[in-house]
Amino acid sequence: MQQRIARFNRILKIREDSRRNEQAILAAERSEERAVISHITKLENEKTQAIQDFGTAGEKMISAADLWFQRQFIDAINTDITKGKDSLNEVRNRIVNTEARLVEKHKDVRVMETYIEHLKEIDFQEQLDIEQNELDDVATMQFSRKGAY
Repeated sequence: MQQRIARFNRILKIREDSRRNEQAILAAERSEERAVISHITKLENEKTQAIQDFGTAGEKMISAADLWFQRQFIDAINTDITKGKDSLNEVRNRIVNTEARLVEKHKDVRVMETYIEHLKEIDFQEQLDIEQNELDDVATMQFSRKGAY
């Protein structure tokens, strides 16, 4: 029984390692998500500033080419924001998938822990039964010796 428990403990350790790896992957993906959100926020602030600059351009004497370049700059920022949002969606989808895998790995670990605890309880009960049988044998021998006198 002890060998069986040891074998399942090794399996449990492997499953726990797998769960820790998934947790590390999830942490990295969440960090990536925060970085993408930060980048999108920076781009949106930059876009707001560019729009304000474009709006005040009418008050200054600037050429049509400068207006065109400012407008192209705003369009480029919009494109970057769109790409950033697409990237954010991809990261969030990966996070959802990783969370699902992590839940399954956690369930596997809990099942294995429960099974090992069950095996340990069985082993403990078997040890108690063996000990009780030995005590019964000793008591029987003592009783038989006293009865012989």
